[in-house]
Amino acid sequence: MVALMTIFRKEIEDHFNSWRFITIFLLMFVPSIYFIWHGALGVKDMVTSVNYFFFLPMYTASILDNPIPLLPNSFLELVAVVLPLMGIALGLDAINSEKNNGTLSRLVSQPVYRDSVINAKFLAGVVTITVVMTSIVLISIGMGIRIIGIVPTIEEIWRLFFFLVISIIYGSFWLGLAILFSTLFKRVVASAMLSLAIWLFFAIFFPLFQQLIANSLSVETEQAFFSSMQTLINISRISPIQLFNESMAIVLLPQARTMSQILLLSQSDAADYLLNTPLSVGQSLLIVWPQIIITILLTTICFAIAYIKFMREEIRST
Repeated sequence: MVALMTIFRKEIEDHFNSWRFITIFLLMFVPSIYFIWHGALGVKDMVTSVNYFFFLPMYTASILDNPIPLLPNSFLELVAVVLPLMGIALGLDAINSEKNNGTLSRLVSQPVYRDSVINAKFLAGVVTITVVMTSIVLISIGMGIRIIGIVPTIEEIWRLFFFLVISIIYGSFWLGLAILFSTLFKRVVASAMLSLAIWLFFAIFFPLFQQLIANSLSVETEQAFFSSMQTLINISRISPIQLFNESMAIVLLPQARTMSQILLLSQSDAADYLLNTPLSVGQSLLIVWPQIIITILLTTICFAIAYIKFMREEIRST
């Protein structure tokens, strides 16, 4: 445990002192403040005595006149796209750079358990993501209170807390994926390129792939339409970005439902009432629980493979 904490503190210092981390942090922090400020100004004009959820719309508000369509136009889209880059940046050279520099062989020659090395690196990355996301959420809450002039309700605080937890899990998946490739490949460039390629595929090309599938599905009858939509929804959930987007939409929008539920409710006689009735925090979490579990499972699989590979490979002491 002492060795793990020593390596953990060293990794934390390296993360917060690196230009790579500072660049990614600013890339996420500055636009986040802008989106929250823009959303808070919009919410301020709509706050009424009967409006219960006035804080959460800050995080989901979109910029309608976004001059660059390819860039995120809301806080949620920004987190979904940029947080993976932070996870990848923290883990892309976690293992192979130590091998290439010769520091790993010297490290394992000390009275240090080998698993302490990879565990400390993953833990340091998770803590770094936690610090960044917690800072952004706390600053955004302060901005909202200052601009809107009203404090969030208890339910909104709980929803923001679960947003923070799910974001950390989401970032940890990309961190685990980057550490996996760092363990599998000797060259840092190879692990970085493969991690970024997977991110680009799910962030840009996978939605285009979904659109092609949607255009080819049969919609001749109502039953065929619902069946085709369900197929498209199941395909979309292959993407970890889609799983995160669904989770965030349900947690931060009390009236939101998953697309599967919308399809079922649209066939109900009470569809209008059910679709417009806000859910409690517990009900929202029950809806997105499968998405959260799948993301945790993917993170565990990535780190487990990296852990087994790291523990079994030969590292000569020098």
